[in-house]
Amino acid sequence: MSKIIITDEAIEAIILNATLSVDGVSDSWKGMEEYIPYFNKDKKHLHGIDFIIEKDEIKVNIFITAVYGADLRKVGKDIQDKVKAQIENMTPYKLSAIVVFIEDIKYEEQE
Repeated sequence: MSKIIITDEAIEAIILNATLSVDGVSDSWKGMEEYIPYFNKDKKHLHGIDFIIEKDEIKVNIFITAVYGADLRKVGKDIQDKVKAQIENMTPYKLSAIVVFIEDIKYEEQE
């Protein structure tokens, strides 16, 4: 019998790509290691994404840096919608919770 294994890294990549495709998202928030390189010694959650798989459900926490001036409510809702659609279309899992943490606001200069 054939078996397909979806790694945690693949799930993280799906979540990250869906998140970064939302207008108003500057980047994922990588935590204190952005400022203190040795802070994240175990190298977990390098992309500001934390998730737990329980049976056939996933609970997701997403940490982002938003663009200054963006409607933060819309950004959060759009992330939730896109991540849910991508995970449920690309994997056998259902999302039981998606929490978006807007950790920072970045002013992007016009060129």
